[in-house]
Amino acid sequence: METSVCSFMRACLHSYDALRGKCPKKENAVFWDAVVISAADEQQAAAFRLQIQRKSEQGLLPLVPYHVFADLPGAKMGSGGATLHILERLAELYGAQSFAMRTLLIHTGGQSKRLPSHSVLGKLFALLPLSADTEFQMLDLKLAMYAPFLARMAPGVFLTCSDDIETYALPTASEGRWTFEGTGFTALAHPSPMSLGLTHGVYVLPENPAASSTCVTTSCLEVLQKPTEELMRKKGAIVTLTKEDGSCEEIAFTDSAFFFDSSVICRMLRFYEKAKPLSYEIDAYGDFLKALGTKTRDAGNVDTPDACGDTKPSIQDALRSSDLRVIVLPSSRFYHLGTTLEYIENLCTSKTFERELGTSRFLSSRLVGPTVEQNAPSRIEGVVMGSSLHSGCIIGPTVVIEHCRFETPVSVRKNCIVSNCRLAGDNKVQVDVPNDCIIFTACVTKSDASGYVTVAFGVRDDLKLVSKKRESLSYFGQKIGELARSSTLDLSLVFQEGSNASSLWEARLFAVKPTMSEAFLSTLHFVRRVLAGNRGDQSCQVAHVKVSMRDIVMWKDIPRIISHQDSIFD
Repeated sequence: METSVCSFMRACLHSYDALRGKCPKKENAVFWDAVVISAADEQQAAAFRLQIQRKSEQGLLPLVPYHVFADLPGAKMGSGGATLHILERLAELYGAQSFAMRTLLIHTGGQSKRLPSHSVLGKLFALLPLSADTEFQMLDLKLAMYAPFLARMAPGVFLTCSDDIETYALPTASEGRWTFEGTGFTALAHPSPMSLGLTHGVYVLPENPAASSTCVTTSCLEVLQKPTEELMRKKGAIVTLTKEDGSCEEIAFTDSAFFFDSSVICRMLRFYEKAKPLSYEIDAYGDFLKALGTKTRDAGNVDTPDACGDTKPSIQDALRSSDLRVIVLPSSRFYHLGTTLEYIENLCTSKTFERELGTSRFLSSRLVGPTVEQNAPSRIEGVVMGSSLHSGCIIGPTVVIEHCRFETPVSVRKNCIVSNCRLAGDNKVQVDVPNDCIIFTACVTKSDASGYVTVAFGVRDDLKLVSKKRESLSYFGQKIGELARSSTLDLSLVFQEGSNASSLWEARLFAVKPTMSEAFLSTLHFVRRVLAGNRGDQSCQVAHVKVSMRDIVMWKDIPRIISHQDSIFD
């Protein structure tokens, strides 16, 4: 009998919940032999280790080894280069045993510039509004949702990213035609709208598995990376799916996570021994899978020149003869939470996300204030997680609130993320957070900038954009140059004289304050002036040390941020 996605995902979460704080082997449960997380640098790695330690001490993780490995300093390695480095580290730690282990590898190194509210603590430690007895972070969901694959998985590495979620259902043992026990690579494929294929990897399959209602394992002809519609049609990557109502839809089979066995690990380690130190980026998706598939196996060499023009052996050549199988999950969905708008859409408005994962809109939170006792109707419509809110707060339906404590009413109405913010009870000012805003508070520690800083950006601000003309950068829809001319900000303070800073990520816009409440109010006041285009007094901003997102990530004080979260309900 076919299992529904909703019930299968609930079972995944329940099974994982039962393993928290326990040794899976002692519970006769199948689980990962080790969990490995990548980090961009040692500072980020230390932050991740601290949060894993905290979760472990609270009994929130299954008792297996957890490792965090930072990328090597120097040239960017990419997710593929990080994978090679991690495999080498695992071989050093475990010796021959590493080839007999089933390891979950989660790539999360990066600064999360498209979802900056998670830049400090990391996307992997973001709360999710899943209805469960204990909090679920993205890490918990990653550990839970891939665990069913272990029933038919050989020793090897299962590789995934930290900002996507896959929902699916596996058939009963007698019905299923899926396995991760073959040699080489085994990848998950999801039937997706053709438009999604434009920004993802697409598998060209020898037959149309869309007609099957259960999962199918098949060979793969080619792997296309972010192809055009024309290329997808030319390669035969687009198939027609007939719906229950008789209508037809064109789809492509897109990528997500993938597995490789110990024979591939050996190939990768041999390649890395010759190629290191890497002077170029290797992408785990674009480069590992690039030369795979029966149609591309006999292609020529694809050597990659480094910055000096020297040619190094290519990872494609090392992996070219590896097999690639694809497990098509016909009822699956792929959710990406890597950007601000995707995050809001999936958590707040997606009915399939809500149904398949069993999400709640008010989780591990409370309302405080006089109207609570009078049973007055709440005006909380958005997603609220791990927060204590005044009962007079107005939270709109497309708003996410996490780890906040508001002792006086705050109004947040439309398309907003508010994270790690506080407002003390002595505040007498009406507080309204502008629409289309992402606002969060961090703690920084440095000799001349120690305290709290609240950061705010528009949900459509591009923090990754590097512009030759700083004045053309857009902040809340306003050009930085125009804001300087209206005396809303001083360019000489926003960008240090003599620096090459040329992005919003490097713009020193936010004042450091002694308390979280003061930082929150200060930044809101600044944003209101930006939106109003006001001229005049800069004293409220200039008098204080200003920092950028780049500064905050460098100077972040993780223990104090965690201390805030732990004391929200005190």
